[in-house]
Amino acid sequence: MSISTIGRRFVPALGVLWAAGMLAACSGASQNAGVGVPQAGGNAFPGPALRSGVYARFAGPAKAQAGFKASPLTKIERDLFVSNGGNDVLALRDGSYGYAGEITSGVNGSDGIWVDNHGNLYVSNFNSSDVTEYAPGGSSPICTYNSGILDPTNVTTDKNDNVYIVDFYVDQNPGYIDKFPQCSNTMSAQYPISSGPQGVAVDHHGDIFVSYYSHGGAFVEFKNGSSQPTPLSVTTVLPGGLVIDKKGNLIADDDNSIDVIAPPYTTATPIVTSVSGPFRDSLNRKEDLLFSANTGSNTVTVYRYPTGELLDTLGASNGITSPLGVAESPNAAF
Repeated sequence: MSISTIGRRFVPALGVLWAAGMLAACSGASQNAGVGVPQAGGNAFPGPALRSGVYARFAGPAKAQAGFKASPLTKIERDLFVSNGGNDVLALRDGSYGYAGEITSGVNGSDGIWVDNHGNLYVSNFNSSDVTEYAPGGSSPICTYNSGILDPTNVTTDKNDNVYIVDFYVDQNPGYIDKFPQCSNTMSAQYPISSGPQGVAVDHHGDIFVSYYSHGGAFVEFKNGSSQPTPLSVTTVLPGGLVIDKKGNLIADDDNSIDVIAPPYTTATPIVTSVSGPFRDSLNRKEDLLFSANTGSNTVTVYRYPTGELLDTLGASNGITSPLGVAESPNAAF
């Protein structure tokens, strides 16, 4: 199983803003098969190349653990999914985190992933410039979102099943949050972000929260889906994934910590520190388990929420080689 490791993040270095760790997506949006029609497999695209003005944070193929044999996904409903840095999404058994199978069809440069209220899995694919959706237990896409998308890196949904896609758009500013109705390839709204959006979360009011890079980690809120962003005063060092709990607390991956940002969103309080490259996070439906995909250590860590107590570290023995995204099913979705 050959997996190329990709990660994208803005990193301050010697006073210079660098876009961190990215292999290029092919130029322009792909033209995939029709929305709602299962795809037979990934489309053919030119080989990855470094984009202008960026450097590879995680370059080169990652090798699977010796003796590890991939197998197709079977019926999966209550499990942990891991975007394994390339052309597969692993399914790990809930609780034991043993290998349960994988999804490869329609996965082409997987990054952030998400599971909605119905158990549907969403995978953002930067190589094919699309987001693919899978029914519970399914291993072929039931819907594909690609209209107007250039550089999808993360994804979430709201209580009405609308799909929100982070369009990182690193070669030009601004980036965007692209909104699609469920299983429709017609974009219904687009929210501009000044530079480098990384995380998106939507609460039960329909408020959209976005983390992005602006001389450090910054955050905005689109209240009740308004097209006008409201800047939040809180700042972090290096923004990554973003999820929200039922109390409205934002949970944000940072430089080497995981922060909780409580309303009115003025202060970030680390609940986990000394994490190696936390990149994407996920909160379970009960809101007592927090998961983080860590690109620096190639692990997924499991914490008690909200205390931050480390419960488990998942790695090569679980089939994980280069995690970029993580999504629990059932997820904390609103």
